[in-house]
Amino acid sequence: MYAIDDQIIDRARVGDDYLQPLLAALHRSPQRRPRCLCSASETGGVDMYVARIGGRYVLKRMPGTGPHHAPACTSYTPPAELTGQAALLGTAIREQPSTGLTRLSLSFPLTRNPSRRTSESNDLAPDTGSADVDGKKLTLRALLHFLWDEAGFVRWVPAMAGRRSWPAIRRHILLAAETKTTKSRELPELLWLPEPFTLAQKADIATRRTAAFAPLVGTGKHRKLMLALGEVKDITPARFGRHKLLIKHAPDCPFMIEPDTLTHLRHAFATELALRQSLPGSKLIALLTFGVTAAGVAVADRIAVMSVSTDWIPFESVFEHTLISGLIGRGRRFTKSLRYNQPVTSPLASLVLTDTDPPTACYLTTGATTGSPALADSNLPLKQWIWNTCVDPIPAIPSTLSHTRRTGHARTPSPRENAQEAPDPAPTQEAPPCPTHSPRPTDHSTNTPCTRISASTTS
Repeated sequence: MYAIDDQIIDRARVGDDYLQPLLAALHRSPQRRPRCLCSASETGGVDMYVARIGGRYVLKRMPGTGPHHAPACTSYTPPAELTGQAALLGTAIREQPSTGLTRLSLSFPLTRNPSRRTSESNDLAPDTGSADVDGKKLTLRALLHFLWDEAGFVRWVPAMAGRRSWPAIRRHILLAAETKTTKSRELPELLWLPEPFTLAQKADIATRRTAAFAPLVGTGKHRKLMLALGEVKDITPARFGRHKLLIKHAPDCPFMIEPDTLTHLRHAFATELALRQSLPGSKLIALLTFGVTAAGVAVADRIAVMSVSTDWIPFESVFEHTLISGLIGRGRRFTKSLRYNQPVTSPLASLVLTDTDPPTACYLTTGATTGSPALADSNLPLKQWIWNTCVDPIPAIPSTLSHTRRTGHARTPSPRENAQEAPDPAPTQEAPPCPTHSPRPTDHSTNTPCTRISASTTS
């Protein structure tokens, strides 16, 4: 439910023929704020704004308001302090509701100087435990996390099972990039994702890809670079000491990898490569900068990778994969936290259960991590669940609202309500529909400080 001026809008009952002109008028008058009525604890609702994405007008949450939405609301996000994004908001990531744009500051170049050594990349941080050289800018891995976050693939509800595929991933990533801009160029101009491959369309796909890569072809000292995002199929030896990166859905477009680039990849992302080898059902997502030689050969410049489950949920370890798989198998709802620039030693929440009251931040600790980060707003209700993976078996998972409350006040949303929140897998070019909301329980909790419900932690 939304409040627009003096009207109460039920998104489930109002069609686009009525809603789109209304949102267009709000887009032309940014001083008018629609409000989301998902949370009974927020008097008057939570302010939102209207952005134009994919030719459609879409309601978006205001910066910093994600935790103030109801956990069942599609606009809900856990407190940024539980993720690696908090350190980047306002610096590397600057959202501007007045224009609908988000400006990104990148720590890596988008031109290639042959004299620059690829091994100098500050994306070395993931496995060394050191902080990013410039914590106020997005590394290549942080940009990959940001795109995954913005596309909504960190969020899980049961109705999403079996509905995620490469066409859906590609569509939502491109839509997420549409309102993002860098210092010199719009992000959609820089980003390439392979089209879903079909043998019948092979020639047409190759023609469109060649046209997209054409601005990169050159012989000058400083060459332009683009970003490519896709699922890694394999990294195999090529002739003359090189290797080639094969991306799924692009079998006829290998990316050549120089020896120093491969050495850096194996060192900085050894964990992700090992996880892909040990968990056959997992996937490896790559974001790379690349250029094109005068002969038309694509050459990778820098590469960052991320492990995702068979349901495309990111994970960092076998333990985290076990937790995520168990939650999905039990039909639970959660939002995954991503690390961005933060090293593995930072005590970030693995994920936040959104079907408990209040939401539960789940931490996985090792000998290298201790404690949990403090929230900027201590009034935000949040529980903690901690699993010390070094010494303890997995603790009992907190129960859902429908299991812990038998009075009839709280309930699990119906399959139809769940289905409204699942991304549409169809590879169309239109934007996702405006957010819908599951009903909030009538007896909401009061704001209380974080309470720990598992004592298994390290000192």
